[in-house]
Amino acid sequence: MPVYMEKKEKWTKDGRRYYYKCQFTDRYGNRKQKKSKLFLKKDDAKTAERRFLESITMIDEVNYDVSFEQVYCEWIEYKKQAIKSTTYYSTLKKANKNILEELKGYKLKSIKENVLMSWRQQLIEKNISEGYQNTIIGYMQEILAYAVDNYDFDKKIANKLRKRKIEAVQRKKKDSENNFWTYEEFQTFLKFVDDDLDKKMYIFLYYTGLRLGEMIALNWHDINFSKKTVSINKTFTNKLVDREWDIISPKTSNSIREIDLDDELVSMLKEHKKAEEKIYGFNNDFFVFGNLTHIAPTTFTKHLNKFIKEAGIKKITPHGFRHSHASLLIHLGCDSRDVADRLGDTVQVVESTYYHLFPDKKSATISKLNQLKRQ
Repeated sequence: MPVYMEKKEKWTKDGRRYYYKCQFTDRYGNRKQKKSKLFLKKDDAKTAERRFLESITMIDEVNYDVSFEQVYCEWIEYKKQAIKSTTYYSTLKKANKNILEELKGYKLKSIKENVLMSWRQQLIEKNISEGYQNTIIGYMQEILAYAVDNYDFDKKIANKLRKRKIEAVQRKKKDSENNFWTYEEFQTFLKFVDDDLDKKMYIFLYYTGLRLGEMIALNWHDINFSKKTVSINKTFTNKLVDREWDIISPKTSNSIREIDLDDELVSMLKEHKKAEEKIYGFNNDFFVFGNLTHIAPTTFTKHLNKFIKEAGIKKITPHGFRHSHASLLIHLGCDSRDVADRLGDTVQVVESTYYHLFPDKKSATISKLNQLKRQ
């Protein structure tokens, strides 16, 4: 192949002007053209071209039949190094189920547009939310990008895959529409809770809005009785690949916060600590709820469902206490910025997610308009 000289106005400052341009066939049978960067000498350009063509031949000989599963495994290992252990656990679980299990029988060269579109349609037809679908599609986009960079996968095919268009807060808002209790519902529920520790945890969650993992991770160092505050700076997780559980950094930087406790909650915690101090070896490293060992999330949920059934009220998840707290504060007229600070969320998320939960707030608006017009 000949070597070309770039136009003078495009020469580099150090005089690089020569480049090679050649045609080649990639491992998928696609005819492509390669134009190189600029070189100082013609011989440098010729040498670079020869090495490029040799590398294409070598890669084709070794990787022409590379499987999609191999590419996937390389991507997931790369992903493991770039994300938190809890995120990796979630990623691995979702990607294995929705991507690897569906496409592991394919060679990479067989992943054409029709295969991707068929896979995407099957994903849409599953009984999963649009947000979850987009998460999976995002993983697939990353895998294809990895294939483009490392296996010369056809970029045009990779770019055909698109996420579904949905509102950013749609899923969270949908969850909050029913996954909460009003103050009256919560009081009804408490009447059927006959376990003292469970009752304390439910009360604590309802009046603080902590995530379950944040509450489980609390130790007595985090409670300041003088200031009547609790510090949230860590969270519990059992969603790990290499160990059963761990205490890790919070979900986001906003999640690191200090929130005020009401007087009754402070009194409840003081009495609880007084009882815990009778345990041999007690110290402030003990878990607030659970003392020597942490509360198991599965046990918490099991007990919660039991008491809900006995109370005969609407079922909520452990995260429903967080929704309930936010909704209660807004119902009481608290400023959305204060609510956001307590939850460790943004004002935008609070206002778009929770306000609609109390229809009587809207009724109050209409009432005020009616009063104005009657004057």
